[in-house]
Amino acid sequence: MPSKCYVISCSKPSFANGLCQMHDKRVKRHGDVNAGHSDDWGKREKHPAYKAWCGLRRYHRQNIPPDWADDFWKFVSEIPNKPENGKAFRSDASQPWSKDNFYWREPRDFSQDKKQRNSEWQRKFRQANPEYGFNQDLRRNYGVDLEWYNKKLADQNGACAICKSPETAKIKGRTLRLAVDHSHKSGKARGLLCLACNRGLGLFKDSINSLKSAIKYLSD
Repeated sequence: MPSKCYVISCSKPSFANGLCQMHDKRVKRHGDVNAGHSDDWGKREKHPAYKAWCGLRRYHRQNIPPDWADDFWKFVSEIPNKPENGKAFRSDASQPWSKDNFYWREPRDFSQDKKQRNSEWQRKFRQANPEYGFNQDLRRNYGVDLEWYNKKLADQNGACAICKSPETAKIKGRTLRLAVDHSHKSGKARGLLCLACNRGLGLFKDSINSLKSAIKYLSD
């Protein structure tokens, strides 16, 4: 074996096949001792999605598009931008990887306080399932359910049981539901009231005598 690399102008010691280590790697990688770095040299390795691409090529090569396996930049152009801690997943694991069967899954954030995380989860769940959340509130606060509420609403023709008018009060531009009125002594739900009538009963402390006195006062 020659003592130094046989490539002209190279004085490095021979490593294998009469070549120094650098030229031997070039031949193995590119088939040419004069092959230099590619135009994207160093850019792929610094890209956030590079490790995911390497993992797909290593473990899922038979299930990814051929142009993904051959061209990193083709892969990058067809997937969403990678979140900081995102990991590659398929929407349907039974189907091959593709631009329509790929997403980044971000790990859950456990740095937040547990109570805060639960509160955030509840808020999002209630936004997505408003009737479920309302039904749970009815059960917990009044011992009735959504079926009872809807029947009572139909029986009252969608209006307050006292003033016979629909609810008009709004919060953040959204008209409120009629409130469930209940006995403070027995806890039993009685009917549905608008905000004004419900507050009125509360201010009179559900006192029949006080209400009779108010009627007499207004009648004089």
